[in-house]
Amino acid sequence: MKRSWMALTLALGLVLAQSTYTVQPGDTLYSIARRFGTTVEALQVLNSLEDPSKIAVGQVLKVDGQPQAPALQRLSAPFGTLELPREASQGQTFRVRVHSEAEVTVRFLNQRYAPQGDSLLIAIPRLQAAGVYTISFDAAGSSYSAKLSVRAVEKGRQALTLSPDTAALLQPEKVAAELARLTDLCKSGPSTQLWRGSWRKPVESNRITTIFGIRRSYNGGPYRSYHEGLDYGAPTGTPVFAPAPGVVGLAEALFVRGNAIVLQHGLGVCSGYWHLSRIAVKPGQQVRTGDLIGYVGSSGLSTGPHLHFEVRVHGVPTDPAAWLVRAP
Repeated sequence: MKRSWMALTLALGLVLAQSTYTVQPGDTLYSIARRFGTTVEALQVLNSLEDPSKIAVGQVLKVDGQPQAPALQRLSAPFGTLELPREASQGQTFRVRVHSEAEVTVRFLNQRYAPQGDSLLIAIPRLQAAGVYTISFDAAGSSYSAKLSVRAVEKGRQALTLSPDTAALLQPEKVAAELARLTDLCKSGPSTQLWRGSWRKPVESNRITTIFGIRRSYNGGPYRSYHEGLDYGAPTGTPVFAPAPGVVGLAEALFVRGNAIVLQHGLGVCSGYWHLSRIAVKPGQQVRTGDLIGYVGSSGLSTGPHLHFEVRVHGVPTDPAAWLVRAP
């Protein structure tokens, strides 16, 4: 018995200390995550997996540690100092720090931003072409510019077949109006950052049914759009929790997204929860990490019970998985 206990302790210690794992026949990312006491999202981000459902036998995965922080460039401008990454990926968020006594305006990809305090978050659109772009800073009658490289990320494609009743929800004018409202909500809200550290998962499910960024076709049409969030498969009625502190900006039934909630987290960041069966919060309500906000369902444009979870920065969708591992 003593020898068996020692062997078990040694084996457990090896698992806990292991930093990489070679994929074996029958493995899934979920089974690997359970074995090493981590999450599918953490493995996805740690290994830069474009599609967590596609891992190959013999593939070596990192199972411990944190994703590598982006290399920063620290620059001296006439009006102060700047800090920003050298590179960012499509669909990812990066932080710019501006240390200046003057009021600074930041211009990037035809958008203008005003830092809150010394900090600004910017999301790279999922379909932004890869390449090197200029980011400009204007203050005190002077201008300064830097370069930022946008890296391409391939996420694959998904063809969906919708019933006539569900397809009828894709009315262009209603889709556009709903999106405009969400964008306005995400550009407003608290000016200060309400969260600290990484966010928690909003639902107790490791079954990711659709990843962020995958290109989509409806009923044989062109692949014009992409999936703007992370879908978790879960039974109707499964509780949904706030992943970070925030203020409820919206809690109502929408035409396309069904029963929906938007939380505002400050600095232009908001999170969305679509297709709910029930809503448990009201607009203006403050929530803390882990507070109950609603229940999984299949309302609106949905083909079955699931939680669609998304994160937007100034209205631009960004990969939620990254926020669950290392929030910007």
